[in-house]
Amino acid sequence: MGGRVIVTREGKVATVTISNPAKKNALNLKLLGEIGRAFGELAGEDVRCVVLRGEGEEAFCAGYDITAIPAGGSGEAQVLLSSNPFDDMIRAVESFPAPVIGMLNGFAFGGGLELAVACDIRIASDQAVFGMTPARLGIIYRPAGLMRFVNVIGLPATKELFYTARKVSARRAEGLKLVNRVCPPEELEQVTREMAREIVDNAPLSIRGTKRILSLSMEFRGLPPGEAKEAEDLIRQCMESKDLIEGKKAFLEKRRPKFQGK
Repeated sequence: MGGRVIVTREGKVATVTISNPAKKNALNLKLLGEIGRAFGELAGEDVRCVVLRGEGEEAFCAGYDITAIPAGGSGEAQVLLSSNPFDDMIRAVESFPAPVIGMLNGFAFGGGLELAVACDIRIASDQAVFGMTPARLGIIYRPAGLMRFVNVIGLPATKELFYTARKVSARRAEGLKLVNRVCPPEELEQVTREMAREIVDNAPLSIRGTKRILSLSMEFRGLPPGEAKEAEDLIRQCMESKDLIEGKKAFLEKRRPKFQGK
């Protein structure tokens, strides 16, 4: 599994770069661990803002590497269920004590878009494109992930995003409240850095305290046991379906899938 995570510092602003350009910065187990560790280490340093970005101009993060998603009942399917390395990574970003700005320099799909939503603020290039594509593959998204979108963009927009699996332009994403601001690609870094500096210049105890209180207020604390089991069963049914095998095959063959509901 390729790719790496690059961490740089400029004063009290840290930049975490997902570097897997051959796969449009797609995530795999190695990168999940590296992102989580990077944020864990930075949490112990005097960092007052983190900028999260993807390497290059093409993609922020194209999601979880499709070829790495198990299908057909493999025990590895647990990687996409309730407690897994992806959730651990998302929590490391979301619970980081200082604000995290997602600098969305290109594609952000699936798990890559959830990673962007886990950031406090999202600034996008007007060339960026977004989408939640589990329905095109034959996957049900995790309850915690769904609630992350509901908390950020509301229930109606979440339904549109997940039910249609449609690609969304940066301007449409701004209308859906999926991104805070859109700017030309040549201005993206400057706009992001200016906002990071504004945050750093403010009182750190105020910023950290406000972030923590907001997080506590919006935290998804899980489903009751019976409902959690129902959700797990629904997800597992999809992970073991022929439709997921077809969805993956169609994705790799760049064609429209033929789902049968089996």
